[in-house]
Amino acid sequence: MKTKLTKTETKYLKHLTKKHILLPTKFKKPLVKGWNKYYVEYRSVEKLLEINQEYSLRTGTKIGRDYYFIVIDLDDIWAKERIKVSRYVETSKGIHRYIWIKELPKSCYLVNQDGEHLGEIHSKGRFVVGIGSIHESGVRYILKGSNSLKWSLKFESLKELQAFLTERKILTTPWGKKGLENVRDLELYKKKESKPKSPSKESQYFQKKQKLAAKVNNHPRKSELNICYICLVYFPKLPEIIKSHLQGKKHQKNWKVHQAKKLSTK
Repeated sequence: MKTKLTKTETKYLKHLTKKHILLPTKFKKPLVKGWNKYYVEYRSVEKLLEINQEYSLRTGTKIGRDYYFIVIDLDDIWAKERIKVSRYVETSKGIHRYIWIKELPKSCYLVNQDGEHLGEIHSKGRFVVGIGSIHESGVRYILKGSNSLKWSLKFESLKELQAFLTERKILTTPWGKKGLENVRDLELYKKKESKPKSPSKESQYFQKKQKLAAKVNNHPRKSELNICYICLVYFPKLPEIIKSHLQGKKHQKNWKVHQAKKLSTK
């Protein structure tokens, strides 16, 4: 089976064959870990096709300064008729329509007017098998469409993309959900805010130590008090109380931990 790209397909893929977009896959499964966070691919499409007869394109990725790359993936028998204003990629069951858009949507399901599943919009955290790849059934992913049609579809906003889909009787639902009761407008993808890191145990210790020292320093009888910075407590400066504390199980345990830490930092 021929996997080599045609000149037209190579030209079409020009802006997508980038190291942050390409992904080695086999049977639609990534061949690398951390592919959506850390991975970069330095091999060419031709090389990936030579090795596995397949490669993929990571969606939700930036194309240039202003646009994101996403894909409309339709699997129903009317897919070609629904998206006939531009070129498309013929897949084993339907079509992929590559989209350039300024506002990044969340990935979602596409349904018809009866709420039946038609396909998906693949955005951040997903990928699609690329042109020239060979499906396990033997079907080649082929660029289709007349030379007179647009190379790509560009949208400035989610509202524009929503109108484009609605005009073609395509409705959107949250990922994994079908049925008219789940129909929702496209949602803007928002990066999850990372949780603030908890202070380290060492940092927590010094904070408690400072608070304890300040508390004792402001005590009206501070000269009569003794501080144990190992256990972070204070008590009357009396020999019997000091001795009792030092011989106590809690102090002995904390002392061993303290000594172990000192040894590990040497």
